[in-house]
Amino acid sequence: QGSGSAFTGSVFPAAGRENLSFYGFNSSGTRWRIDTNPSCVGTVLTSVNGEPSIVILDSDARTDGKGPVSVTVATAFAVDDGETLWGPTEVPGPSTGGLIFANTPKGLTAEKAPGTVLDADTGAVVDLNARPGTALYEHHGTVLLGDGPALTAIDAGSGRLLWSSSDLRRPPAADPEAHVVFRGSYGPSSGGVVVLEWTAGGDSSVPVVYDLQTGKELAQASGTPAGIARVDGATGTVLFTARQASGDHVLQAVRPGTGLLWSKAAKDAEVFAAGHGAVYARLDGTSARMDLESGAVLESGQFVLPEAVLADGSALFPTRESSTGYVLAKPEP
Repeated sequence: QGSGSAFTGSVFPAAGRENLSFYGFNSSGTRWRIDTNPSCVGTVLTSVNGEPSIVILDSDARTDGKGPVSVTVATAFAVDDGETLWGPTEVPGPSTGGLIFANTPKGLTAEKAPGTVLDADTGAVVDLNARPGTALYEHHGTVLLGDGPALTAIDAGSGRLLWSSSDLRRPPAADPEAHVVFRGSYGPSSGGVVVLEWTAGGDSSVPVVYDLQTGKELAQASGTPAGIARVDGATGTVLFTARQASGDHVLQAVRPGTGLLWSKAAKDAEVFAAGHGAVYARLDGTSARMDLESGAVLESGQFVLPEAVLADGSALFPTRESSTGYVLAKPEP
């Protein structure tokens, strides 16, 4: 993944190495390395007081895998230089969506276990006792809570109510009896927006994209989610890919505080990465570099697409070589 001025990645134990290691690196080389217990794999990209950060989990389990995990902790590090920003804070288990952590020993299930929420700026456990509902999603200090059809968004640091589902306007295409539901169907990469579905039960629903911080309606999502969303970190723009009833795809670019930037139809579409003013996608079997602001195709052909791009244009490309998993490239001056 890419965040701030560095990519982050992990290296599993091998060749006598007992630790699981997380790295921050860019075109100048490795910036930092954090070693953790290999039994506890988990990271969350976030923002600590506006600074791009990564929260890394660790545990006290035996490195030989023969002992139980009794304590799991989360610690925040600056992506740029690896400086510790807060923590370690004890949590019950892995992330279930942003800085929400729950004990899920048998893996994730359809019913999310009640989770512990951490304040992105301080790492302190957020007291949710005064708020009804279960923590469903968190992004950079904003938490979405749900209790049946009632949804609310709060600021994790102050506990202040930001908006509730009762404030939202039912879209004209929705059933008059429809209420909102959060399904998390675009995965954990939907950034500062949230997709809520207006449904009265059954198979029909109307998905709408809202600003997670304000509850402002940004766009109506077009179809059934097809793959997770991708986010341009510099602008907060979120790229959604949806499948139509016909089987065709629609790619939409939505920005918090602004709304829908553009949409593009294709027989088949998949977004790989976004950054440095561009979107990298596969459209109808062809690689494409698209303008982030307009959706215009700037370049197309049969070329390798990056998996992550930094704001300076540095990009991480996968290779087919077993000895070299990725190649990092930067724009020419």
